[in-house]
Amino acid sequence: MKMRPLVVATGAALVSLGAIAGGPQHSQDKASTEASIVREAQSKLRSQGYAATPQGLAEFQQAKGIEASGKLDTQTLAALGVDDPAASGASPERTPQPSGKPKS
Repeated sequence: MKMRPLVVATGAALVSLGAIAGGPQHSQDKASTEASIVREAQSKLRSQGYAATPQGLAEFQQAKGIEASGKLDTQTLAALGVDDPAASGASPERTPQPSGKPKS
């Protein structure tokens, strides 16, 4: 009988540790930040006359002397003037998805 309160207390402690460690909220914040960066990069591409697509990004990269991968990387974000808060750490490359707007 005395074992039950110990199990409940242990379960509560584990749940609390999950919340402190970042749990699911941390991954949502990261996804939101990455989406914001991609949206800003797409906007900057459009403002410079490029399509907000991987092809448009590759054209921008080529024009700036960056390897034309069609993926957002730290060097491309810097050339676009997009602040990447993850630039100090390893961040995955991102590929902008077509926004449905044609190149101006």
